[in-house]
Amino acid sequence: MEKNLVYDQQLKERLANTALKMLADNNLITNDDYKGLSLHMGYIFLTEEEKVEALFKICFSGKTHYFAAQKGSLMAVNLNEEMYQQTINYMVANHPCLSSDELLETAAQKNRREKNISRIKAMNVVIADKLMSRWDDEQIVLRDKEAICKRAVCCFFVIQIACDIANDAYDESIKVIKPIMEKFGVLDQLNSKEQRIVDGTYSMQDAIDMDWAYEAYWSLCWSLGLVDDISDASGVCDCEMAIDFIRSVDSTEEFISKCNLRSKEEILDMLDLYYRYNWAINESTANPGANIGNLNPSVVIERRRGLEWIVSDVDDWYDLDMPA
Repeated sequence: MEKNLVYDQQLKERLANTALKMLADNNLITNDDYKGLSLHMGYIFLTEEEKVEALFKICFSGKTHYFAAQKGSLMAVNLNEEMYQQTINYMVANHPCLSSDELLETAAQKNRREKNISRIKAMNVVIADKLMSRWDDEQIVLRDKEAICKRAVCCFFVIQIACDIANDAYDESIKVIKPIMEKFGVLDQLNSKEQRIVDGTYSMQDAIDMDWAYEAYWSLCWSLGLVDDISDASGVCDCEMAIDFIRSVDSTEEFISKCNLRSKEEILDMLDLYYRYNWAINESTANPGANIGNLNPSVVIERRRGLEWIVSDVDDWYDLDMPA
C-alpha cells in the first residue's frame, strides 16, 4: 500500500541535504546562496515496493534546480516549471495516497505532537499542526548519565573562561580554570569551540557562542534533574544557580552522584517542544507577521542544541544538524 510521506520531516531533510551536496560537488551553489535558499516539495511517497519516490525543487539566487527520487536513488532532472507542475498533477491524479492528510506517526509521536501544539497555541505562537515529531521513541537511545554529566561540567568551565575573555582576563582565567578541568578529568571532553577557547586560538565569535552555551548547559542540567522546568524560553537561565551546581562539588564523580537522568519520554517531549519553538522562530523570519510571543531565539536554539546532543551520536554539538 502506497503511503504519503509529505509530513516526514526527517526524510525530506535527508533528500534536501543530499541534493545540496550534489549541487556543492558540482560547484552550483555558494555559501551566500544558502541564506536565501528555499525547498519546495512537489510530492513524496512510499511505493508498494517500499521505495521512496519524490519530486522537489530547490530555489536560490533566482535559480531553480529540480530533483527526483526513484527506486531509492536521487538525481537532478532537466525540467522547467511547467513540466514540474504537470508531473505533480499527473502523480497526484494517479496515486491517491498523495491526497491523504494521514500522518505516519506512532502513538507516542502523535501524543507528543498534539500536547506540544496545544501548549504553543495557548501561548499564541505560530505553529504548524501537521509538523511531525522528528523522534521515534523506539529508535532513540539516550546518552548515559555519566556522559551527559561530563559534557555539562566541561561546558560550564569553558563558559567561565569565555566570560573572562569579555573582561580581557583570559590569561588569568585559563591559569586558574584549566588545572581545575584537569582535576575534574574533563579536558578530553572539549568540542571544537571549547578546544579553541582552552588552547587560545579562539575568535571573538567563539567567545560569544560559548557565552550563549549557558543555555545548552542549562538544558543538560534540566535533563539531569537539577532544574525543574525549562519550557519557558522567554528569558535566560539562572546563572547563579547554574554556577552553584558545579561550585558545590569537588569532582565530576560527586556531580554525577547528585544527578538523576530524566526519562526518555520527558526528554523527547521537551526536545519536541523546542523543535516547534525553533520552527516558529524560522517561520517569523520568512513571514514577519508570524507571532513568536516572548520566545528568545538564542535561548531556544541553544537549549535545543543541548537536548539534541543527548539523543544524537554526534560528539561535537556544534556539528549537529538542527533543521526546523
